Amino acid sequence: MQRIINALARNKNTVLFILLLIISLYFLNSRSYFHQTKIAKLSLSISGILNNLSSNIIRYSNLNKENKLLIQENLILKSDLIKNKNIETIKSKKEIYFPFSLINARIVKNNYNKKENFVIINKGKKDGVKKEMGVITSNGIVGIINNVSKNYSSIISIINSNIKINARIKNTNYFGAIGWSEKKINIMTLEDIVSTAKISIGDTIISGGMSSYFPSNLEIGKIVTLKKEKNEGYYSIEVELFNNPSQWEYVYVIKNMDIMEINNLEKKN
Repeated sequence: MQRIINALARNKNTVLFILLLIISLYFLNSRSYFHQTKIAKLSLSISGILNNLSSNIIRYSNLNKENKLLIQENLILKSDLIKNKNIETIKSKKEIYFPFSLINARIVKNNYNKKENFVIINKGKKDGVKKEMGVITSNGIVGIINNVSKNYSSIISIINSNIKINARIKNTNYFGAIGWSEKKINIMTLEDIVSTAKISIGDTIISGGMSSYFPSNLEIGKIVTLKKEKNEGYYSIEVELFNNPSQWEYVYVIKNMDIMEINNLEKKN
């Protein structure tokens, strides 16, 4: 209490000024309509600023929670979208079996300026991530899980010279293998497409579905160069990725629930 009294005594002039100001404003507000209006406007302005500041603070504190909800909603929507793309070509929907599910993750490290590029994400064994799971973004393929720790996983990037992915030209039955051209960060090479195939620049390349990593019909990129190789019988095709690897941030890990059964059958052959 003594400290408060001492503080008031040290700042008596300031305290007196504030007190007189408050009294003056009170009299002005009670006796003058003009001043009532001005003070009301000032009060409303200050109140709006304080409410907006308070709202922003509350919104910021809830941002992390809202982001998690949005990511979860996107996860559900992406799962439905992938499933729907796979059933578009199936006549009897009663026969549909879709063994894939998604795990959302965020990239914590992304290499894209080497020949053998890798990506690290913030999900690992405790989240259900395992080796040889496919990884995608909202509009393309990222790569395949290579190593897994408790909380993190590394991915062999699609722009790694050691990886090729089964692919198909959309609306055709022409299948090939797509791999990094090493020319540009977002340019791939599509191999094994016969020169008799009726295709053109601008055609969309999608996942072929001939591997356990990715379901079919995931969009990868579009054809940007196309020419026939002499005496080889195949096209030389360059594909531009829909998703630029330097801009990857949020990804989805694809879990194939039939992977163990498929691997066991492969081992027996």
